[in-house]
Amino acid sequence: MLDRLRSLIGAENVLTGADMAPWCREWTGHYRWTPLAVARPANTAEVAAILRLAGETGTKVVPVGGNTGLNGGTYAEGALMLSLARMNRIREIRPAARVAVVEAGLILEAMHAAAAEHGLAFPLTFGAKGSATIGGVISTNAGGSNVLRYGTTRALVLGVEVVLADGQVMDLMGALHKDNTGYSLRDLVIGAEGTLGIITAAVLKLVPAPRAYATATLALSSLDGALALLNRLQAETGGAVEAYEFMPAAYMARLARHRPDLRQPFGEIHPVTVLVEVGATAPRDATPGPMAPCRS
Repeated sequence: MLDRLRSLIGAENVLTGADMAPWCREWTGHYRWTPLAVARPANTAEVAAILRLAGETGTKVVPVGGNTGLNGGTYAEGALMLSLARMNRIREIRPAARVAVVEAGLILEAMHAAAAEHGLAFPLTFGAKGSATIGGVISTNAGGSNVLRYGTTRALVLGVEVVLADGQVMDLMGALHKDNTGYSLRDLVIGAEGTLGIITAAVLKLVPAPRAYATATLALSSLDGALALLNRLQAETGGAVEAYEFMPAAYMARLARHRPDLRQPFGEIHPVTVLVEVGATAPRDATPGPMAPCRS
């Protein structure tokens, strides 16, 4: 099987032995495994050829993105790991249509930078943006820190290109924002973690890039108060709340034990702490005006 694989994509793109080390563990090191090999195809045709070969030989295939997961989702003992890291091109950005056509191996942070060059943003973001791939975030339907405003990854994907287990390529790369035709096969693939096919490319939604942000840490007395405040902020800013992180007292206490060098923002730990960020395309819109008190 490995000899045939090398003939398909080149020996230098089939990693075995010590060369597989970066792919043999989950990010925390809690899960470890030894795959058969790591295949690094260069294009969709090579992905299709690999899956056909795997089907013929009965070889298990596990796709891997940036390997930033924390729950062992890419456990691949004895399986062929499929890395699309070489498939990292931005095929096209259409500023007028506010869409980007990209390959699945593109790093999320690179997508951010490319959109910014056009005054736009791809608003999905989280801590691992420097290593997570577009294919990975789509396959896991990642939420990120801006999910309140923009939704999960599913809400930001217009189309996908998928290779099925038999090597068939499905072109679901429609770029229409209003597409209500037939079954949404795209939505079956998003969040399926590679179980229905390998995502090789996608059409992504872009939004106007916020030009101003306002960020605050707030102490509240209850969860109900935090929800009331969120609703008020959403109303006062026209839905411009980008992030609203809820941190209960137990979380803050655990953080204080783990990182005693960090100063508590209010000196003492309150029942609820929230970290809120508001983003707007006009600076004045990022800062809400005076509001009536919220019951907490």
